[in-house]
Amino acid sequence: MLKNMRGSGQSKSMWIIMGLLMFGLTFGFGLDSLRGANVTSIGTVGDEPIEINTYGRAYQNAYLQASQQLGRAPTPEELDRFGIQDQVLDAVSGQAALDNETAKVGLSVGDNMVRDSIRNSAQFQGLNGGFDNESYRYFLENQVGMSAGQFEARVRKENARALLQNTVVSGVKSDQTMALTLLNFAQQQRSFEWAALTEDNLAAPIAEPTPAELEAFYTVQKADYMTPQTRKITYAWLNPDDLLDEVDVDEAQIRESYDLQSDRFNRAEQRAVDRVVFPSMEDAQAARDRLDASAASFSEIVTERGLSEADVDLGEVSRTDLSTAAADLLFSQSEPGVVGPVESSLGPALFRINAVIQADNTPFEEVRDELRSELAGESARRLVADLVGEIDDELAGGVELEELTKISGLQVGTLDFHAQSDHPLAGYDEFRQAAQAVQEGDFAEVLDLSDGGVFAIRLDGIEEPAQIAQADVGERLVEDFKAVKTKEALLELAERFKPGLEAGGDLSFVGIDLTAVDGINRTSFIEALPPSGVSQVFEMELGDVSVIESGDAVAVVRLTNITDFDPDQDGNDVALDRINQQINAQISLDILDYYSDALQSEAGVTLDRNIINQVNLQMTGGAPAAY
Repeated sequence: MLKNMRGSGQSKSMWIIMGLLMFGLTFGFGLDSLRGANVTSIGTVGDEPIEINTYGRAYQNAYLQASQQLGRAPTPEELDRFGIQDQVLDAVSGQAALDNETAKVGLSVGDNMVRDSIRNSAQFQGLNGGFDNESYRYFLENQVGMSAGQFEARVRKENARALLQNTVVSGVKSDQTMALTLLNFAQQQRSFEWAALTEDNLAAPIAEPTPAELEAFYTVQKADYMTPQTRKITYAWLNPDDLLDEVDVDEAQIRESYDLQSDRFNRAEQRAVDRVVFPSMEDAQAARDRLDASAASFSEIVTERGLSEADVDLGEVSRTDLSTAAADLLFSQSEPGVVGPVESSLGPALFRINAVIQADNTPFEEVRDELRSELAGESARRLVADLVGEIDDELAGGVELEELTKISGLQVGTLDFHAQSDHPLAGYDEFRQAAQAVQEGDFAEVLDLSDGGVFAIRLDGIEEPAQIAQADVGERLVEDFKAVKTKEALLELAERFKPGLEAGGDLSFVGIDLTAVDGINRTSFIEALPPSGVSQVFEMELGDVSVIESGDAVAVVRLTNITDFDPDQDGNDVALDRINQQINAQISLDILDYYSDALQSEAGVTLDRNIINQVNLQMTGGAPAAY
């Protein structure tokens, strides 16, 4: 280890470098299983090798991230579609290009920076937040298989690369035009007056249509009066609920279920808490004194300890989860708040109680019937599962669905399936998908339902959409005619109101009150206003009057005020700086990307696809790579 390690101040730019360095420290080392006897890289950028460990760990992390997002391991086709390999190769080749350039120009860093980089790494911190030699030694021996000298040489290289990156982007500074534009778009507020128009506002209600008017309306709107495409389906359905009478649940089973679910019905008293541990009781008391004097908040204390909210969150704990002293203190409190300091299992600590959860004990008698129903349902689902093999055998033997009624509890029937079908089976997504996909002549197979039931279907035919005769449309035609004519009349009325509203008048002369809405933004929702109303308000100029329509609704809106984002208002300067920093960060990333591409083009990139493919297989659980 470098001699005389001790802390020193860091500039803001150096904290950026440290952040970049941590990526390298945690991402690229320790993949012993990929080290071959002679193969140590997957290629080169100029004279710089792309180490096999660096690529392997990066690929494995990308693979695991894709698995988490999908909730399962991705298939090779999905990995290819996501472009996982190309993305990882771009990243490690870009890193190697920067390392190649630092070597080319002779850029390096001193021992002090290497020392501070290691000392400040969270990876090597002990419980007191300081550097822990044992953690560092364990890391070297068990994670990366390097000597201290080799690892420190690697850290020196990482720092040099970070310096080059920082140099490339150090001059990046956008003016605030883009940030102001974005914030004004997001936080601009508008005020307006509006009124909904209804049939009551018309001089007279819409008259009943004549036969000739109905016939003309029907002729124009014929496409609205069609039967849906209907799939004629025969089904066999085994529903667990239909087998409940065939299962027997005795009292001993119910009592056993209750006893096995003690946590469900008998919850001990708990506290939802956060815990911050300190090196000594004196440090903990000093922090508590600052809290009591309102000189710091609990969250600020957490940050000062180099921790995040997630690090200190213990969740919901009972007495047995805590030291005796901490349990006695926490469970003597009946309200949320900060308590301590007190000796915890990890040392002196302050606790923040976020919630007090009282004990909840439910007697067996209160849940007996509920448990019996659950056990009966489980037994019925097992019966269904036991019968699946018999149903499969019958279908494989050529038995028609109608002949399956001999199986106890199984329903056989027909239904006309379409988008509006109200048959109980049509309420299952699995059935709807199968009913849409099945074709005439398909073999009827047993499929699962979400509640443990099973079904099989046969398509008997498809009825294509057909015109519904006017005589069969009935009263619906009259209602549709009047709704359309009412909407037309309301739109015409709104247009007549516009000139007066634009001149600053109101609608009191027709008994309509304008509703004032103050200070909304683009994400506001006003339930009584048509859904498109807010977005239309933000397209208007000051003083404009617009007619908003949606479905049967018609409204008139007058824009009365526009309040732009004010960077000089209290707190807004913080938002402006934050957005501007994000813009600068994105510009920096883009510049680094272009710079890395240029370095790779100049130096040349060579990749061994055979080694890369073997690494991919090993990282995703395929056959071991043989080097």
